[in-house]
Amino acid sequence: MYLVGFYSPKAKSGVTELSVSIYHWLKSNTTLSVAFISYGSLERENTSNELIHEFSKLSVTEQKRKVKQMKKAHDITIYDASSQLSEGVLKLLPIVDRLFVVGEEHNEFAYKLQQIIQFDKIFDKNVKSFIAHLRGNKTFILQENKDNHVIGFNYTKQETNDIGQMIYTDYVTHYLNEKLIDNNEKIFRKIKKIPREDLFNGLYELGIDFEKAMLYERYVKLRELMGQAYEDALEDLFPHFMHTPFPQILDKLQAELVMISKLNF
Repeated sequence: MYLVGFYSPKAKSGVTELSVSIYHWLKSNTTLSVAFISYGSLERENTSNELIHEFSKLSVTEQKRKVKQMKKAHDITIYDASSQLSEGVLKLLPIVDRLFVVGEEHNEFAYKLQQIIQFDKIFDKNVKSFIAHLRGNKTFILQENKDNHVIGFNYTKQETNDIGQMIYTDYVTHYLNEKLIDNNEKIFRKIKKIPREDLFNGLYELGIDFEKAMLYERYVKLRELMGQAYEDALEDLFPHFMHTPFPQILDKLQAELVMISKLNF
């Protein structure tokens, strides 16, 4: 369900010790099902189906299968990437729901790592297919707070309780977001079934406000005139029309029209 990563660019920084302590805190203080993945080797922990180590020794296919399996089976999975900055780790980091870069002094590193992660999410086919593999082909993100939910840096080795509470709160928010995404996907599937020539009426019958339904239809037609495929336009615009007030949508459309008017074809 929810994957939390811990990483540090500094060798022997205590990342594994910290992430293991968080794992045990969540097991002891919540009723959630919690699992643990370590990229390296664990010497003091008894491994099991929910606590695995030496993840680096698995093939990419096996890693995909194992992560998907654990995310499906457990509420929270802790991923200890330690200080291993390999291609394998870089391919895995974009799939975490929250990443802690341990060490207050690593501000700039965390920012650069965040840029790489976001770039890979957009352009790296392997990463994109991995995300799709885990998320069931969810193609739009309704909320992504980069400071608080994708990458959490500026953290020293805080009290385990503080970080545990933070992760638990994040999990609850993530759980609600997943439910919101599921509900929106159900609506979007219905929208895709509306006949193209009857989009406005179909949107209105689904319960979308008259003004939004009318603007959605016009906006989709504009995108088509600009060369975008009909289904792509539907999908790109859907989050805006579901979760943005009408005046802001109207402003966005007007800004796009102004931009188009300035283009030289």
